[in-house]
Amino acid sequence: MRFSTLSAVLVLASSAIAMPSWPYGRPLVPRGITLDSLASQMPTSTLPAPKGLVLKFVGLGVGTQNYTCPGNDDTAVPGTTGALARLYDLGTALNADPMAKWKISTISALALNMKSQSDSKLDQYLVSQRYQTVLGEHFFTASTPTFSLDKVKADPFPLAFVSKKADMDAPNTACPGTTAEGAIKWLYLTDDGLSKGGVNTVYRLETAGGNKAATCAGQPLHWEVPYTAQYWVYGPK
Repeated sequence: MRFSTLSAVLVLASSAIAMPSWPYGRPLVPRGITLDSLASQMPTSTLPAPKGLVLKFVGLGVGTQNYTCPGNDDTAVPGTTGALARLYDLGTALNADPMAKWKISTISALALNMKSQSDSKLDQYLVSQRYQTVLGEHFFTASTPTFSLDKVKADPFPLAFVSKKADMDAPNTACPGTTAEGAIKWLYLTDDGLSKGGVNTVYRLETAGGNKAATCAGQPLHWEVPYTAQYWVYGPK
């Protein structure tokens, strides 16, 4: 979904932003309440299904994909130093939202568009939709994708150290990003034995932007590309 085709969706978002703000610090899904309703609406993909697992969280990642080039070879393919993103709670609001199925495919593009305008625009959008509660952060520990949900009130808090097991290209309808760089791939990531707090599998879905250039021609030694994505986090029953 290109920004130039977002006008209808942005009109809806703008009207939502005009609504009274919801309070920050909204509780997460209480213990005993599941995200089963939302799990049934997980975006369709060619990635392996989460068999025998329960959907624990859905987070909106807002951040950057981070790339690097050697600086002396314009034909080289850019490398990656991982990603940094803040994770906002989508699951709590969407689980009880009758419009969830429609909204899931629009959230990432809207959030990236708002973020590209200003941090305050993004905040207003998140508050208007009740997505403003922070779950934690996504980053890399050395070369290991890490999801630290340290804002969740649990002991231990959910912490996933995962590795990529499968991927697929983002759909052609995915938002291509702030400079039409393209949407990063959808991923299936699973635990290799170090995770804790009841989570062990993460799907990166509904990506917007974040892709790297094909070669290092014209690129600096290090650079960041803004992106958003949904992270569907599963664990054992």
